[in-house]
Amino acid sequence: MGTIYDARRGTLYNERIMFYGNVIAWFVHVLFCLLFWRLDVTSLFISNGVSVLYYTISFYFVHKRWYGIFFTGLFIEVVYNAIISTIILGWDVNMHYFILMMAYGVFFMPSVTKGQRILTTALAMMIYSILFVNVSDGMVTLPQPIEQALGLFCILSTVMMIAGLSFIFESAVVEVTDELEQSNEQLQVLASTDGLTGLLNRKIGHERVSESIEQASRDGISYAIALCDIDGFKSFNETYGHDCGDRVIQQVASILSSVDGLAVRWGGEEFLLFYTNSSGDVYAITEQLRHQIESTRLEYEGEQLHITMTFGLAVRTQFDTLEEILKEADDYLREGKQNGKNQVRFLRKGEVQ
Repeated sequence: MGTIYDARRGTLYNERIMFYGNVIAWFVHVLFCLLFWRLDVTSLFISNGVSVLYYTISFYFVHKRWYGIFFTGLFIEVVYNAIISTIILGWDVNMHYFILMMAYGVFFMPSVTKGQRILTTALAMMIYSILFVNVSDGMVTLPQPIEQALGLFCILSTVMMIAGLSFIFESAVVEVTDELEQSNEQLQVLASTDGLTGLLNRKIGHERVSESIEQASRDGISYAIALCDIDGFKSFNETYGHDCGDRVIQQVASILSSVDGLAVRWGGEEFLLFYTNSSGDVYAITEQLRHQIESTRLEYEGEQLHITMTFGLAVRTQFDTLEEILKEADDYLREGKQNGKNQVRFLRKGEVQ
């Protein structure tokens, strides 16, 4: 699960960071090209022109997910431009901030190992330190207002890129976390329900019914468990095929699912129902289900199929283990099968068990 999560998160933020980062870098260097062209600083005009060309080509690298090539070119471009711009214009223009940006951004780059991240960051910091120690005044003097504006732009654009990378990373993590939660919910549903009918499966049904028995006992509410079995189910499979058998099971399940309680596919053509007397007379409820199944026809390959079910009903007014209740319900179900089927069998008042 963790590997799937990491891969999905990586795919999202890799694509987004590479694309939007490339757009921002391309736009910034276009602005630098125009600026240095107007200022007649030819070396920096050419340098940024080459950068614009590189970032234009890099859209293809991003599209092809050649992140290693993109990262290598990005590191060289950023560090080279920061060095040459700082040397030519001086420290106060703040072009050196782009090296710090690279040191930060490397941790968001895909396809980069931990060792490469550390090495790249160390190299960027070393270059930054060398510039800090050795560069003060530049080779070209800009008018003070332009120098101040350019210095402010460098600082703000660096902050903007750092914030942008952080936002993209966070949004990717949030999106993948939401997807993961949805997947977990779907997995829980799949793990708890029967694939053919949508009812609770036997494992989860056993747990839920046991919990419901305990709750009803604590609340002092009488409750019932019914085991029910489709009559003559084998003949549907033998006569019409297993697809017909599945259709029969699904139709019965759709009716049983309406019960105000729990409906479980217990196995094959057998189902388990749990409900309390707060839903009404448990025998009347069960008899109504039996009648509804009997009166509903299933059309299959032009024929009207008649479906009936036999129910074994066990009623309790206090706590009893699920196994004991099931044993009683199963005994009644077997009696119902032996005494003509299509009936609800349970212990009536006055009868001796």
